[in-house]
Amino acid sequence: MISIKNSHVLFVVSLVLNCMFMLVVLYGRRMGPVVYKQSHQLEKDVVFLQRNALSLVVDKPFTSEPAAMESSNNTRVNIITSSSKPTTRAASTNSCDEVNHFAFVKVHKAGSDTLAVMFQRFGDERNLSFVLPVHVWDLHWPNNLREKDYLPLKTDEFNILTYHCLYNKTIFRKLLPEKTKYITILREPYSQFKSTFNYFNIAHKMKERNVSNLAVENNFGLFLSDPDKYMKMMKIVYLPNFMAFDLGFRRDDRNDVQKVINFLQEIENDFTLVMIMEHFDESLIMLKRLFCWPLESILYISKNVRVYNHGVGKPNTTDPVDQKNMALHRSWSQIDYVMYDHFNRTFWKEVALEKRFAEEVVFYKSLNDDISAHCLKTPKLLFHVNASEWNEAFSVPMETCQRMKQHVSSYIKKLKDDYFALPNATIASPQNNNKASILLDDMEKKYQQKQKL
Repeated sequence: MISIKNSHVLFVVSLVLNCMFMLVVLYGRRMGPVVYKQSHQLEKDVVFLQRNALSLVVDKPFTSEPAAMESSNNTRVNIITSSSKPTTRAASTNSCDEVNHFAFVKVHKAGSDTLAVMFQRFGDERNLSFVLPVHVWDLHWPNNLREKDYLPLKTDEFNILTYHCLYNKTIFRKLLPEKTKYITILREPYSQFKSTFNYFNIAHKMKERNVSNLAVENNFGLFLSDPDKYMKMMKIVYLPNFMAFDLGFRRDDRNDVQKVINFLQEIENDFTLVMIMEHFDESLIMLKRLFCWPLESILYISKNVRVYNHGVGKPNTTDPVDQKNMALHRSWSQIDYVMYDHFNRTFWKEVALEKRFAEEVVFYKSLNDDISAHCLKTPKLLFHVNASEWNEAFSVPMETCQRMKQHVSSYIKKLKDDYFALPNATIASPQNNNKASILLDDMEKKYQQKQKL
């Protein structure tokens, strides 16, 4: 039994220890490393645009229980998470049904061409029905999809949408069956912006249009010094929060925190999987497990890999100028950073629920490298893959290699050729059948005329 005297001593010791702990905490907060100061970056991003005195209510529409979040600069922060997803999921089994109805919402410069070719091959090998663009290869991007932008349906229902198209829940739900699964991919925002700036050759266009008198290699930093000004001068409307824009976020809503929250909640609820480009192979294994696809369906050869123009370059963590530009971009496109950080963390939480995930990724990476090299060098030979715990035995014939090597645009042409070879009598469109048939006849004539040119 503890005496009163001993109890008093314990109380004093406990008080001293608590005081010492508080001093350590306060000292750490005041004198601690830069990592501590950075740990609030994402919170600052969520409560963004402070000039409007906006604040974030963390308990809606997401749950009120904040989860630890690993931000894109490897610092720990807190971010709200959705309660719409289950907290646990059984490991993947072979008892599920293959998903044949899905929409892939492409995000620019995030590995989406590589994925689009993979999805085209998946549907092509199964004779599935695509939402095919009337024009070259997009579905009215950067505007919402209209009925006249895609070829009329010739089967009972559409299976796959995989071309550039702004995500609009109402339009997609009206066009695609209820059982359709939705997937997309995100990329670290600064890398994605640099790749976009490079792809659209904005630095050179600034020089050509007399927007800048600087050397081309200096125009990237100049643009970020006042992006709204130069975007207006260049008549570009979609660069800030570009990934969010592709996913249907309205540019005019970026100052409204509640609308940002609603947008993130909608993506969280609508999409079965948000892949992460920096973890491309891991994302594909997750897709394979969620969609019950065979391993051969996620084989790929990288597409549209480009060399950066001088003055842009890949992100450089050791270059203070580049880090300054990244900070400028982050302040301009905060929604993309919040979205990427959130879904990156969500992805790894899902991975943690899977059994032997890392082992399958290692096996898949090695196999995909071997098959890619085979298809690029000796596609006439048959590549046989023995059965393993991750796959049944399969072979990769020359035809599969040819499909894997195609570009999105050439594959669209192939799918359109197949589409127009189908008889018009099988039309089962939500449109009036007579109207659809007349429209289709006209489209087919124009298409055939173009092929003769």
